[in-house]
Amino acid sequence: MRERSVKIDPSTGRLIADLAHFLGRTKKSVLHDAVLAFTEVHENTITRGAAESTERAAGTSGSLEGARLLAAAAGDVMTLPLRDRVTVLRRRLLEVLRRHDARNPRMVGDLAKGIDTDILELLVERDLFSDRWNLLECIHEAQLLLGATVHLHDSTALGLIASDRLERLEREAVPL
Repeated sequence: MRERSVKIDPSTGRLIADLAHFLGRTKKSVLHDAVLAFTEVHENTITRGAAESTERAAGTSGSLEGARLLAAAAGDVMTLPLRDRVTVLRRRLLEVLRRHDARNPRMVGDLAKGIDTDILELLVERDLFSDRWNLLECIHEAQLLLGATVHLHDSTALGLIASDRLERLEREAVPL
């Protein structure tokens, strides 16, 4: 791996040098361990930020295809097959999920396998302590939006009570 320099202010540089001296280690190893410790402390925030960033990037990538599908359906999204409705309404579906703290949505089930169906199954992650998580309300809003049956599989709960089922769903999961 190619090494790169990191620019820091003089007082932080002195702290790192002092710690390296007192610990009998290199400045590079002190900084490496500090970054790892910082990452552990802020793991939940980092994970949430990464998921939101991925969802934003993915939301913009499907907008051109969604516009093409909507034009082909003469503007009536409900006449499209469910897979195409999901493509057209993807950004709005992600907003519904985000409002209810459902993160990292991935398709599972028949639709994920490319089989035509009227049921959208999503594997989602959630914060166990979120006061915005309401499974039934989230499903209801998603069903109204898509005009189809929606099933949400809570990977957080499955990890606690049915890890074998979670592993199976994660193997078949595809990005929304």
